[in-house]
Amino acid sequence: MRGRQEAVTPIHYLRRRNRVLSTVADSGLDGALLTRPVNVRYLTGFTGTNGWLLVTAEEVFFLTDPRYQQQAFAQVSDLSIVIAPRGLAKGFAEAVINSGMERVAFEPHHVTVILREQLEAMVDVEWVPFPMLVETQRCCKEAEEIEAIRAALLVSEAAFQEVANGLAPGQTEIEVASDLELYCRRHGAESMAFETIVASGSRSALPHGVASTRCIEAGEPIMIDLGCKIDGYCSDLTRMIWCGGMPSRHWLEVHDIVNAARAAALETIGPGIAAIEVDAAAREVIQDVGFGPAFVHGTGHGVGLEIHESPKVSSRSNQPLEVGMVLTIEPGLYLEGEFGIRIEDLVCVTEDGCECLTTLETEPMLRGTA
Repeated sequence: MRGRQEAVTPIHYLRRRNRVLSTVADSGLDGALLTRPVNVRYLTGFTGTNGWLLVTAEEVFFLTDPRYQQQAFAQVSDLSIVIAPRGLAKGFAEAVINSGMERVAFEPHHVTVILREQLEAMVDVEWVPFPMLVETQRCCKEAEEIEAIRAALLVSEAAFQEVANGLAPGQTEIEVASDLELYCRRHGAESMAFETIVASGSRSALPHGVASTRCIEAGEPIMIDLGCKIDGYCSDLTRMIWCGGMPSRHWLEVHDIVNAARAAALETIGPGIAAIEVDAAAREVIQDVGFGPAFVHGTGHGVGLEIHESPKVSSRSNQPLEVGMVLTIEPGLYLEGEFGIRIEDLVCVTEDGCECLTTLETEPMLRGTA
């Protein structure tokens, strides 16, 4: 992974901004203020933490503070860059006044009450909340985005295999998590996508059992859920390990149930299929064998620049799947005081169903056997 070149180019960013601008214009608005960092990155490639985007029909303004001046001119040189030493709000107000805008969209889930009051005091325009303005576009990935996700997933898979092969009783969960994260970093990951989960023994019944100081013992299961980022895009992977000896028949039976639920969900995926139908397919397998109450979360979620994106694959989501959506399929069973089992794949919706991006086998890995 060393030396990999980012595949998303300025042309991609221009097309994305044009799609946003078209949506804004069709809604009778003069422009849009975008303040959420992940959306700013999606539309510009800017990787800093303090940048706003003002999209209008005539011009696109990028606002940041002096700390990011060099970075802005390196990453977004095709935009009208405004360096705002007195704060982005004042820089934005000056740009709006000069452009003569009257109706401006904003991201209501990111703009705070205090910020909106500041903006309203600085400039006299009609503020129009426009939720999911960029997130809706981000749902369906371009080919370059899918390849970045695939690259991040390959690093995560390799980390899992490398660390699992050396796993033995006596290690702490934190040590295992550290080994996974170090491998990812050394093989091209810019960061982890979320806090790595390593949960052993009865702790594996915690759906989000992040690594603890607990020592892994012989004859118990380990749930590992990890993901890393490459070019800003996330991966997500969960597999089960049995450490030392042979797993019990009961554990293997539950593992088979979860794996069957995963397979049922995969078979259901396709364009036009509602996310709730995919969730129902996995949930039916588990309910039919009496474990329904132990499946305590949705079957999956979208993945991209964020680890949790639309669509949600749950019993409450009627969102239809579309070609290019990348999502997890991760049914799980959590038996308190005993163990938990989750198997997670990343898939991409295609014209005729889905492509499973994950390449690791779903069978449990047996490790640490003398």
